[in-house]
Amino acid sequence: MATGWTYIPDFISDPAELLRTAINEVAWTQQMRSRQTASLGIPYNYAGASYPEAPWLPAIWDVALAVEARFGFTPTNCLMNYYPTGEHSIGWHTDDVTILAPDTGIAIVSLGETRTLRLRAGVDPNFEYTHLPLAAGSLLYMTADLQHTHKHCIKPEPGAGPRISLTFRHLTHAPPPVTTARWSRQGDGQGG
Repeated sequence: MATGWTYIPDFISDPAELLRTAINEVAWTQQMRSRQTASLGIPYNYAGASYPEAPWLPAIWDVALAVEARFGFTPTNCLMNYYPTGEHSIGWHTDDVTILAPDTGIAIVSLGETRTLRLRAGVDPNFEYTHLPLAAGSLLYMTADLQHTHKHCIKPEPGAGPRISLTFRHLTHAPPPVTTARWSRQGDGQGG
């Protein structure tokens, strides 16, 4: 079983209300084929996606302060992933930890439908897998070291309802923006 992660159920008290707020008030972009995304705070430009610096929504900043109280770092970015249905997913990947402040990791707060985060380590065909169902209101904290030994993903789960992940990081700086625009911002801020 993987180490380097901490799971806290019921980290926030009203995930349903925060889900509604995020869907309706966040300026979602369609930069990724498999999900919608947004970035608050210092931009987290990655995998061909670029974001402007954006102000924090008060309700999401409250969660950032709870992350700070629990893990001892002040998030400077919240990358948000919106999976409108169970068909939306994210493939196997590792997160860029070169731009994280020393001794910090990535805190993921889940809203909406429970989806399973899969971790894998090793070499095919001898991968070792860990499956972590991420319930609404829960927090999964992954250390930077875990990104060196494991990949993770969210596979499609047909029939599942909407889910949003709030991923909090303390970035030391914004990565350079992508030079070619591959995305469009939804004009009315509606995410669905």
